[in-house]
Amino acid sequence: MASTPPALGRRRRAPLSKASKIGIGLLLTFVGLFLLSVLLPTAPGKFSTILPVAGAGMLLLWLGGIWMGIGSRS
Repeated sequence: MASTPPALGRRRRAPLSKASKIGIGLLLTFVGLFLLSVLLPTAPGKFSTILPVAGAGMLLLWLGGIWMGIGSRS
């Protein structure tokens, strides 16, 4: 019987560097701030359209803070 070559496994990606984690965190934070400050309408009648945008902005701020915290760990 002929031997078959081993199956090729998945290639592992190199882990993100400290600077790239902090950069991703900053990007997410700035996008969240943009959503909260620029895109939110100020009219009180548009409350139903404000909620998804505000939720997305707060989520991105939260995730940005997490990524910056992960990146700044020793």
